[in-house]
Formats: sequence, C-alpha cells, structure tokens
Amino acid sequence: MPHRQNTEYQLQKLQMEQEVKQRSDKFINYFLAGCFVMGLVFAWFYDTWFIALTLSGISLLAYYSVKGFMPESDWYQYVLSGILGIFLAQFIYQMHGMFEMHFFAFIGSAVLITYQKWKLQIPLLIVVGIHHATFAYLQDIGVPHVYFTQLSYFDLQTLIIHLFFTTVIFFICGLWAYQLHVYGKKQIIQAWQVSEMQKEVEMHEERERNAEKLLQLNQDLIIKNQQLDVARKEAEKANQAKSVFLATMSHEIRTPMNGVIGMSALLAETPLTDNQRMYTETITTCGENLLGVINNILDFSKIEAGNLELEQEEFNLRQSIEEVLDIFATKTAQIGIELAYHIQEGTPLQIIGDKVRLQQILTNLVGNAVKFTAQGEVIVKVTTMGLNKQDKHIINFAIHDTGIGIPPHKLEKLFKPFSQVDSSTTRKYGGTGLGLVISKKLVTLMDGEIVVSSTPHVGSVFSFTIAAQKSLNVEQPYQPYNLAEYAGKKVLVIDDNETNRLILEAQLKSWNLIPTLAASGDEALIMLAQNSAYDLIITDAHMPGMDGIELAGHVRVNYPNIPIILLSSIGDEQRSNLGSLFNAVLTKPIKQLALGKYVFEGLKAKNKKPQEVKTLKETLPPDFATDNPLNILIAEDNQINQKVITQLLGKLGYQTKVVENGQKAVEAIAAKRYDLIFMDMQMPFMDGLEATAAIRQMDVKQPVIIALTANAMAGDREECLEAGMDDYLGKPVRPAELLSVLKKWATEPANEMI
Repeated sequence: MPHRQNTEYQLQKLQMEQEVKQRSDKFINYFLAGCFVMGLVFAWFYDTWFIALTLSGISLLAYYSVKGFMPESDWYQYVLSGILGIFLAQFIYQMHGMFEMHFFAFIGSAVLITYQKWKLQIPLLIVVGIHHATFAYLQDIGVPHVYFTQLSYFDLQTLIIHLFFTTVIFFICGLWAYQLHVYGKKQIIQAWQVSEMQKEVEMHEERERNAEKLLQLNQDLIIKNQQLDVARKEAEKANQAKSVFLATMSHEIRTPMNGVIGMSALLAETPLTDNQRMYTETITTCGENLLGVINNILDFSKIEAGNLELEQEEFNLRQSIEEVLDIFATKTAQIGIELAYHIQEGTPLQIIGDKVRLQQILTNLVGNAVKFTAQGEVIVKVTTMGLNKQDKHIINFAIHDTGIGIPPHKLEKLFKPFSQVDSSTTRKYGGTGLGLVISKKLVTLMDGEIVVSSTPHVGSVFSFTIAAQKSLNVEQPYQPYNLAEYAGKKVLVIDDNETNRLILEAQLKSWNLIPTLAASGDEALIMLAQNSAYDLIITDAHMPGMDGIELAGHVRVNYPNIPIILLSSIGDEQRSNLGSLFNAVLTKPIKQLALGKYVFEGLKAKNKKPQEVKTLKETLPPDFATDNPLNILIAEDNQINQKVITQLLGKLGYQTKVVENGQKAVEAIAAKRYDLIFMDMQMPFMDGLEATAAIRQMDVKQPVIIALTANAMAGDREECLEAGMDDYLGKPVRPAELLSVLKKWATEPANEMI
C-alpha cells in the first residue's frame, strides 16, 4: 500500500476507533446510571439501601476516577468490566438470590461488545467466577445473610455447569467483539477503495445528470404550476361545499338535541330527590356529551384547518372529573367494574383553561377504558408535575384500566384518523376512530403530550398532561361540611377492591379521620370483635363471600350504634329496602361532596338516619322577570324549540308571544312594542336575517334582537351582528347563557333606531 494510502487508512482507522470509543462511553454512562437506579429500586424489596448506595457508589467512583485520571488509556474499560461483575453480585444479594438476577452477567457481557475488544470479557468472567464459587459455598454451608440462590439446593455439579455455560456465553460475546473489530478494519479498506473509484465516475455522471435535470425541472415546474392552480380552485370549491354541509348537518342535529337538553334542564327545576337529581343531571350531561360527539367531525375539520381556539375560563377540576365519571356510572354498574378517581394532594383544583375540551379528552379516554374493560377497574389518577417555563402548572391525567390491552406492535395505530387496533375490534366495539386523534390534537393545543402503555390481557394506561394557570381567585372550599370537630374519629372501610380502599383511605385522612381497611366482610367482623370502638363503617355492596348487606345485618345485631354507609351501584334494585340497615346509600362513582356530607351526618348523630333531602337547585329564579322586566317575542318555527324556550322563560316569570316565521315577527313588531326578540336563523317564508333587516327599516322603537341558531360554524356570530342583530345565543339553549343574555340587555337596552 503506498505511503499516502497507508496514511489515509491509519487516519480512518483511528477515526473509527475514536467513534466506537465515544459512542460506547456515552452508552455506558446511561447504562451505569440505569444500574444505579435499578439498585435503588431493588432496595425497596428487602431494605438493602446501604448496599445499594455504598457498593454502587464505590463502583461508579472507581470507574470515573480511572477514566478521569487516564483519559487516553483504555484501562478504565477493564475497570468497567470488573464493575459490571460487582453490580451482578449486588443485584443477586439485594434480591436475596433471585435466579433471574444472574442474567445480568449476560447483559453486562453483551454491553462490553460495543467496545469491540474481546479481552474486556476476562475481568468480568473472573469476578463472576469468584463470586459464584465463593457465595455458593458460603450459602451452602449455612452462613447467614449470604444470598446466592433461592433454590433449596445448589451442589458442586450444578455450580460447574452454571459456570461452564457462563464461560461459553462470555466466549461468544468476546468472539463477537473480535469479529466486529476485524470487520471494521476490512470495511475501512473497502470503503476507501470504493470511494476513490466512485469519485471519478460520479463527477462525470453528475455533470451529465445536472444538465438533464435542469431541463426536465423547468418543464416539470411549468406543468406543476398549472396543476396547482387547478387544484387550488377545486379545493376552494370543495372546502366551501364542506362548510355548507357541516353547517346544515349541525343545524339539523342540534335542533332535536335542544329539546332533549332543554327539557331535562326544566325537569331539574322541579322538586327531586338526590337520586332523581343525579339521573336528571346525568341525562343533561349525556346530552351535552352527545353534542360533543356531533362536534367531533366539526372539531376534526377545524383542527385540520388550524382554526380551533381554546377557551380560557376558570373552572373546578374535581367537579369536571366527576361530571365525566357520572356519564359512565350506569354502564360500569351494568358491566360490574369499579370506576373511581383520585387527585393528588397539592394539585390545583381551581384552574384556568378550556373545561369543555378537557372533559372531551377525559370522556374519550374513560369511554375507551370502560368499553374495553369487562372486569376489574377503571381509575383516573390526577397528579401535579410542577411548573413549566411559563409558570403554568403541569397537570398529569392517567386513566388506568384492567381491560384487554393493546399489542405493542399495534400502538402506533391508535392516533391515526379513522383507525382502530384492527378491523375485528371495529366490528365488535364500534367507534369512528376520531376520538383519540382529536384528543391528541387537543392535548397538543394545551401544551401537553399524550402517551400510552399497555400489556395484552392485563390493561392499559393512557396518560396526558396539560399546562394550566392556577386561578387567582380565592378557591372556595369544595367540602362544605365542617369535619374538623370530628378529627381523630375511627372509620372502618370494607371493600374488596384495593384501589377503592386506598382512595377512601386517602380521602378520610385528608379530613383528619383515622381509617382502618378491611378487604372482606369476614375480616371486618374479626376486626370488630377485637375492637368495636369505631365511629363509622363504610362498606361496598358487592363483595365475594359476604356482601355489604349481609355484613350490615351482622353489625346491626352486634353493634347497633355504629352508623353504616353503603357504597352501591346505579341500578341496584335492593336499595329501596335498605333503610333499616344503612344510614346512607351512596352511588358509585363516589363524589367527594356526597361522601363528606354523609360521613359528617353519620359522625354527627349515631343511630340516626339522615333523611333523604329533596334538593331544588334554582338555576332559573322565578322572580328574575320582576328584577329584569322585558316584553319578549319569540320567532321560532320548530315546535319543540318553541316549548323549550317558552318554558325556560316561563320559569323566569316572563309572558311571551311566539310566531313561527320572520314575516309574522315583522307583523308582530308593527302591531305591538317588544323590548327583545329571540330570532331563529332558519325559518320558512322569511328567515331571521331577512326579518332583522326588515325590522331595522321600520319606524318603531327598535327592539333588541338576539340570534337563536343551531349552526356551529365559524363566522355565524359575525354574520348575525352584521345583519343588525344585537347578540347571539346558540342551541341547545343553556339556562346560564340565557340568564346572562337577559340580564345584559335588561340593563343595557339597544340604541333606538329611527
């Protein structure tokens, strides 16, 4: 080989060796850090913190000291080989001789291959051999606190076979490292020879190709520009047609939904029991979420176009989560699975963000978890992860389930539009495949990320984070019952589900109560026999063996003065016959507010059953019209919507007139003075925009005109205001929004237009 070529070869060889060294050193840094962390993890099992910290620390100190003092030498690599053997011994000791820990020797041997030096296998082999021979012998003769294996026997023959196969594996790894080294040298020579030949050929061919490409590119550019111009025009037409279609479909679907949600809101204004109110609120919430499903297509379209904007409003995090779980209470009760949530202490509960979009994400993820879980539990865990660079709280939501799980190679399909894990799942479980896609997009808009981990036949965990500002307003206590005076009271909690027990324990401790946990009715009776000084009992209804009702029967006979709260499921037909056994029956998923109420009542007066309170939450105050007098005209063609809006206004004390189209609205204004008109956008003969224009031209005292529409497309509000309307109210009509609009225009009348 000529001198110039030999010099280039040596340079390339040195460069390759340096790259191998740097790449391997970087990998080893991470690997050693992982070994140190693994030692700390193993320390939890048998309380071996001293070994984990001292032995790992000395090993890492030795490695980095040699590497620091002798940076140009490769001695630190041989030190590393010995240290890997020491880590093996440490892990075997920490796990009390667990056989699987011996595999770390093979992992360490494989890691050393990256340096492409077969001799590095020798120190590791020596350390492993000494450790195995010494510790096997010491354990065999009965020396205490020496752990090598958990087998009941480990004779000399077994040790020899063990060491023989270990040596074989080390030899194979050493041979592998040697072959990589030899192959690298050959590759350098071949690469240099090929590169010299290719340089000459490529230079000539490149000149010819460049000339041809330049001519072809010019021609292609002209054709592409023509095609793009045609495609742009077609896309604009298609986009306009899609927008019109979506607006029409939104209107047609929202119109009947207005009746469902409006009537359930009116039902909520009547005297109801706690259970009836919960059912009514669930209907309303489900209606709202059905609208969310309807909006999925609209959302997907907006997200793709980059037109979706998030609201920034203050809301209560706990209440938002409970509203989502309420939606699935009936279904989980029918399936027979547990549904619960836990919020880590210190997590901000009053935050600023988009409540609707957050609930949309949670509804999608919890809905999927419930759909694919036939037994076990679905748990929502909320934790705080500190502040980001913008001083916003990073809040993590993790939805755990014990469902069918997802194979690892199919996880990548989860966040693709219109995609399911496989076609059979689509047929069995249904779904559009848009939920997770929209959820991921929304999480990204909230400055977070979403990840999933899953084990087939074990379950899945969907986790996502959001960045949210903590509200500056003083957070109102979510628990209105003062439990401070009952601090130190003892509560016995019985539930066969461990997660439920731990959640109840954390909640009771946060109220300074002293919980005691039992996993079954039999265990609870044993505890009561040993010490009956409990102030309250909380028991699950459905447990294997002795259920909550049978347990309560025993307690009532032997300990009649202890109040008992039953945790039951929606649809439990026995609940109406349990008054003599239980002081209260709570429906799962348990809300903190309801739990606090009945815990307070139970501790307040033993043996007295809290009466079922018929609560009447007056979201529509009947004297509202007296304080905000208005003469109101309603222009609406749909009879269901007419009933909803007139009933809502009637609850507020208003007497209204209804007309079914814009032409009659104009005639009504000419015949009588009205302060405010609710004007539907789409009506026969004359629509809302045409009627508004006609009224604005009339020589009368101008009324306030509020658009009443089921359209949901961007630009609808602006179109209404430009036509001369004063405000905009979307369907379904929500009581809170209706009150806000009425109060606004009752105090701020529109300017007179002559």
